[in-house]
Amino acid sequence: MIERLPILSRRTGALIAGLIWLGGLALTATSVTGAAAVSPLVAGVCIAIAAIPALALIVMRGRTDQDLPRLTLSLLWTALAASAAAACGGVTGLAAMAFLLPPAAASAGGRRGHVIEAAALSGFSALAIGALQFGGLLVAPPGAAMVFAPVFPVAAAFIASGFALSALRSVAAHDKADRAARTYRVKSAAFDATSAPLAVVDGDEIIAGSAGLRRLIPGLPRTIEGLPFAALAHDDDERDQLAEAMGRLAGASTRTTIRGAGGRAAAVTIEGAATADATLVTSFVRENADSDLLRRERDEALSDAAAKTEYLASVSHEIRTPLNAIIGFSEVMKARLFGPLPARYAEYADLIHESGRHLLDLIGDVLDMSKIEAERYELTMDRFDAGDVVGICTKLLRQRAEDSGITLETDLPEGEIAVEADRKALRQILLNLLSNAIKFTPPGGAVVAMARGEGSDLIIAVGDSGVGIAPEEVHELGQRFRQASNSSDSTERGSGLGLSLVRSLAELHGGTMSIESRINEGTTVTVRLPVIDVTASDAKPETLEVHDRIRRAQEAGNSLSGPAVSATGTA
Repeated sequence: MIERLPILSRRTGALIAGLIWLGGLALTATSVTGAAAVSPLVAGVCIAIAAIPALALIVMRGRTDQDLPRLTLSLLWTALAASAAAACGGVTGLAAMAFLLPPAAASAGGRRGHVIEAAALSGFSALAIGALQFGGLLVAPPGAAMVFAPVFPVAAAFIASGFALSALRSVAAHDKADRAARTYRVKSAAFDATSAPLAVVDGDEIIAGSAGLRRLIPGLPRTIEGLPFAALAHDDDERDQLAEAMGRLAGASTRTTIRGAGGRAAAVTIEGAATADATLVTSFVRENADSDLLRRERDEALSDAAAKTEYLASVSHEIRTPLNAIIGFSEVMKARLFGPLPARYAEYADLIHESGRHLLDLIGDVLDMSKIEAERYELTMDRFDAGDVVGICTKLLRQRAEDSGITLETDLPEGEIAVEADRKALRQILLNLLSNAIKFTPPGGAVVAMARGEGSDLIIAVGDSGVGIAPEEVHELGQRFRQASNSSDSTERGSGLGLSLVRSLAELHGGTMSIESRINEGTTVTVRLPVIDVTASDAKPETLEVHDRIRRAQEAGNSLSGPAVSATGTA
C-alpha cells in the first residue's frame, strides 16, 4: 500500500498542518469566547494570536530550507507554546502538550535537522517556564485551564498530523530508495558478471571491475577496489602515461599495454565515458595482429590519398603554364593577326582554342577540388550584391547559349540582394551550374538563373528544360567524377567535377545543394547559402518557381525560333 502512495512534498505537508490548526481554532472559537473566565474580546485576541504561527507556516512553506524563515517559524511556535504554558501556570498540566507544537510543525514542513532544531528550542523554552513555575513566579489565573481546554484537542490533532505527515513521507521515501537499491543491485550484479572488460573509476582509483576485466588481466588482486587505475599498465613508463591520460579519457580513448596471460604485455585501447555522478566507466579493447594491420593499412591509405591530392595539384599547376601559351597562340591564329589562314588551318585553330579552354577549366576544377580536400581552400569574405554576380555570369555565357539555340534568362528581385560571401566562389558556383545547364539543354530549350533572399539564406536556382534525370541517379550527382547516364548524349565533354565543386563550395559557406528533376520536364539545381547580410539587404522573400519561369522563357523562345528540337540532355 505504501508503495502506491505519492511522496508528499514538504510544502504540501506544511499546508495541510497549517490548515488543520486554523480549522481547529475556527471550530473551537465559539467555546473559547463563551468561557466566563475572560471577556469575549480577550478570548478573540488569544485566538488571533494562536492563528499567527499557522498562517506563517502556510505563507513560508516553500522557504523552509532557508535559515531566516525556518528560525522565524520555530520562534513563533515556541512563543505560542511558552505563552500557553505560562497562562496555564507552568508545565505540570496539559499545557506541557504545547511544547510539542514546534517540532510537529517542523516535521510537517521541514527536514530531520529542522525538527531537531525546533525541538531543542522548544525544550529550552520548557525548561525556562518550568524554572519560573517552581520558583513561584508563575501563578495560573482562576479559570485559565477552562479557557484553554477546548484548544487542547486541536493541539493534539495538529501534533499527531505533523508527525504522521513526516512519517508517511519518510516511509514512502525509504520505499522508493529501497526499490532503487534493488534495481542498482541487479545492475551491479550484471556489471560484475559481464564478460566485457570494464572498470569504474572515481578520481584515479578503481571502485568496481567486471569479470571480463579479471580474465583480461589475470594477475589482479582479489580486491581491486581502491587500486590506482594507472596500476593496470604494464610498466612504470606506461603507468605514468596512463595516469596523465586519465584527465582527458572521458569521451575519448587512449592506448597502453597491460599484463596479460602469463605476464606477457598485451596492447589494449581504453575508452572512457563519464557518468552522472562524476565517475568514469572505462572499457578495454584488446588489439591483435589484425588490428595493427588494419591501422597500418588505414594510415597508408590516408598517406596515399594525401600524396595523390598533392600530385594532382602539382601536375595541374604545371600544365597550366604551357596551356595558357597554347590558348594565347590559338587566339592569335583565330584573330588572323598575322594574315589569313587556309580554311582547314583556321578550323584547327578554333578546335585548339576550344580544347585548350576546356582543358583549362578542367584543370581549374581539379585544383579547386584538391584544395578543398586538403582543407587549404580559404574563403575571402566580402560584401556585395549577389544579383550583380548572377547578371555577370549570365552575360559571360549568353553568347554560348545563343550559339546553341538556347534561351538564357535571369529572374532577380527588384532590390539589392546584399550578401557577405566569397565572390569568386559564388561566381564559380553560378558558372558551373549555367555551363552544365546549357551543355545538356537541347536547341530551342531554355535555361533560367534565379536568386532570392529568404531570411538569412541566399537561394540560387538554375533550371533547364532538358529531358530530366532518372530518380535513382539524382542522389548520386554531386559526387566526384559522377555523371548521369544520359550525359554521353551531349556533344560536349565533362569531368563530373562541376556539381561536386558546387556542393563543396556551398558546404564551405555552411550551405547545401539540392537537385530536383522530372523526366521530360527538366532539372533544377538549388543552392542555399546562409550569407544574406540582413542589415543591408532590402530584397523581399519570394517563392522560387523555376520551372514555371522556364516554361514562359521557352514559349517566348519558340515563338521566335520555331518548334523546339527534341534531344536527350540534362543538367
